[in-house]
Amino acid sequence: MLKTLILHFFVLLLSLILPKAYAAEGDNQQQRFIEDAKKEGKMVFYTSVETEFARALTSGFEAKYPFIKTDIFRSTHEKVLSRMNVERKTGTYTADTVSVGEFETYHLQKMGFTTPYKSTSASAYPEGFKDPNSYWTDLYDNLIVTAYNTTRVKRDEIPKRYEDLLYPRWKGRMVLDQNEDRWFANMLYFMGEKKGTEFMQALAKQEVAIRGGRSMVTQLLGAGEYDLQIVAYWYRPYLMKKKGAPVDWVAMEPAIVATHPISVVHRAPHPNAAKLFIDFVLSEEGQKIFVQRGRESARTGLKPEGYPSHLKLAPSRMQLAEKLAEYTRRYESLFVK
Repeated sequence: MLKTLILHFFVLLLSLILPKAYAAEGDNQQQRFIEDAKKEGKMVFYTSVETEFARALTSGFEAKYPFIKTDIFRSTHEKVLSRMNVERKTGTYTADTVSVGEFETYHLQKMGFTTPYKSTSASAYPEGFKDPNSYWTDLYDNLIVTAYNTTRVKRDEIPKRYEDLLYPRWKGRMVLDQNEDRWFANMLYFMGEKKGTEFMQALAKQEVAIRGGRSMVTQLLGAGEYDLQIVAYWYRPYLMKKKGAPVDWVAMEPAIVATHPISVVHRAPHPNAAKLFIDFVLSEEGQKIFVQRGRESARTGLKPEGYPSHLKLAPSRMQLAEKLAEYTRRYESLFVK
């Protein structure tokens, strides 16, 4: 009995001491980063996020750490990956942090272009939105929904599941962006290869229009050119609706989420500034920069106004990047004619 009481006492004591010890170690680590980052004085961010958001992030970071000046290289997912590949071949090391799409992040990690770093904010992100080996954490999300024109679609016609898109009513009235091969790959994964392939074959028979540029497609939807946009990023129809456009959206499961991870670059010229930057952008303070502009954060308990919090989210499977060329071929053979 006495041994049991002593054991319980030590367990209680450890539960009180260890969190404080870990917090103190975290504070010491942060201070070391700050002191070393002062010597570095710079941080270079490679990203595919819109310039407005990239600058908002770096401006907030510079306000917090005025001794660090930031540079941004902003381009598409593919061009950022291509630039880093060229730099590695020439022995050039410019980027400190990188944030691109999940498929490009997969290739960056596989090629050894990124290095593990467990941010102090990583615990606030759910599984599926961070790498178990700390190579990346999700910087921001794009929830995939189906958007519709409210003047052309009656309330009782709104689809509730993807299979509803196969009804004759939608034939010739739907649109997809020409670059939805990643959505296609994830749908086949989450539906199952056989069921997913059968669904896509049936959907292709619905005479789906193909246009270039997802944002432009949503604008055309609002103008009444189409009834349904099969794949839209939630924030676009949501913000358009707030401004009075005749568009709305419905979320159907699997509720696929396109992620945009951020990583520390291997052999970064300014590694301590890079870690401070990642800690900042993943913190509540940094993530509010996205949320206050109507964009989505994976951080627990931090979502923009109007976000459908009831959904069971399915983060995009970055491992599908291994066979993206095959998925692209199959998608284009069905839809892009």
